[in-house]
Amino acid sequence: MIGGKRWVSIGLFKDFVKNLKLNSKGLVLYDTTLRDGAQTPGVTFSLEDKINITKKLSDFGFDYIEGGWPSSNPRDMEYFKKVAGMEINAKVASFGMTSKNPKEDKMLNDLLLAEVVTIFGKSWDLHVRDVLKVTLEQNIGMIGETIDYLKSHGVEVIYDAEHFFDGFKSNQDYCIETLKAAKNADCIVLCDTNGGALPWEVYEITACVRKKISNMLGIHCHNDCGFAVINTLASISAGAVHIQGTMNGLGERCGNMDWCEFLPIITLKMKLWNKNINSLYNLSLYIERMTGFSVAKNKPFVGENAFTHKAGVHVDAIIKNPLAYEHILPELLGRERRFILSEQIGRAGIVKVASMHGYKLSKDHPVVKEITNMVKSAKGFTDTDVYLLLSRFLDKKREPFKLLSYKIEVKSKGMARTSLSIKVGDEVVKEHAQGVGPVHSLDLALRKALSRFYNIEDVVLTNYRVRILNEEKATAASVEVYIEFRNNKEVWSTLGISDDIIKASEEALVKGYMFYLTKYSKQS
Repeated sequence: MIGGKRWVSIGLFKDFVKNLKLNSKGLVLYDTTLRDGAQTPGVTFSLEDKINITKKLSDFGFDYIEGGWPSSNPRDMEYFKKVAGMEINAKVASFGMTSKNPKEDKMLNDLLLAEVVTIFGKSWDLHVRDVLKVTLEQNIGMIGETIDYLKSHGVEVIYDAEHFFDGFKSNQDYCIETLKAAKNADCIVLCDTNGGALPWEVYEITACVRKKISNMLGIHCHNDCGFAVINTLASISAGAVHIQGTMNGLGERCGNMDWCEFLPIITLKMKLWNKNINSLYNLSLYIERMTGFSVAKNKPFVGENAFTHKAGVHVDAIIKNPLAYEHILPELLGRERRFILSEQIGRAGIVKVASMHGYKLSKDHPVVKEITNMVKSAKGFTDTDVYLLLSRFLDKKREPFKLLSYKIEVKSKGMARTSLSIKVGDEVVKEHAQGVGPVHSLDLALRKALSRFYNIEDVVLTNYRVRILNEEKATAASVEVYIEFRNNKEVWSTLGISDDIIKASEEALVKGYMFYLTKYSKQS
């Protein structure tokens, strides 16, 4: 019987943790971001992207990097030729499928460009009959002959047993026979290709396989039930040591097992992998930029909100002891703690935000009291606003610039032109720019004008969002515009609120550049 009641009733959870500690010491990490991750809708890697990502993944510490399927497109073929001459620590694997005639199969032979070949074959009798359209015996022959042919060329061979858990539940005996046919592979990987297996099933099936074959065992999980990480841990507990996953959980449908969740758990929570992962967050950001696939803000460990605190009680407690509302320290992941201001903020929160910007103040400081009252009574405050207020009240600095006026003309095909004037010191300048829509043209014109006085090349806008505040007013509703900025040192955000979306955008843009110039003041 494979089922949750038995798994719990015979105390396997205790064994799970014990076995996990025993089996995790020799884990092998196999990244498939460039191949399985590329199956994500909307994600495409250029040749240059793949080369650069390969270097990043290798530098991070992955043992294997699956580069792609050479014969599927000219780009992947060129990739394997280029990567062969690169000096990296990771082994790069090509990917393909079993063949009826290995010696004459050009697609199979192209895989030999790599030092490691990962080959997938069918485990599920349904797939053999209905998809591959061969007999069960022919499929077993294809697995064995393909692996033996590749091994005869001196390469390392990893066999991915596709749909293994579905196949095992359908026809256990046949599933095991397919693995025995792959006996000459260096590693056999059990794949939950549909992502439908449950943790106790993965544990018991992997344990069963471990008793029947002597090859190194691996695990490849998809996340269609949200169990990819726990299923991977379950498989490790039962004997798997070769682990496959992708950065940011990229992959078809609901994605693959996510390194950004798995690695912090086994490293920081369970102390099972003795590696420094404080560059994981930066790697996650890099993959996000390269793919355009946004990481969810509430994603564990690497999401924007993972170490963000808003409520006043929480902020006060965090200041006294970070463990009060954080299960790990953000610094262990290369992160920083962040505070979001709300009407619940207290003076302790303002003091903390001030200290983050270099101002050492007490709760009783009159400026702290004044800003606290302003935040409680106003809408649309961020710590960027607090910094600008602290600078104005305490440093008595003159504003870096003032936006005097602007005019936006909307043209055909979505284009717009902005003309504006700003004042810097005693000098007034005028500029204009054309962009894709009013907000883009306003931003371009403002940057153009500011660039005549300041060096703002490293300021990048990374996010722009609009939220309707009172939907019941329909087209007369107020809007909140959120803009996120980044330079090579930090990320900051601003809000603008108005019943005019252009006005709200202008407010948020101006505050964003005002923050940067006030704090860094790089005048040309």
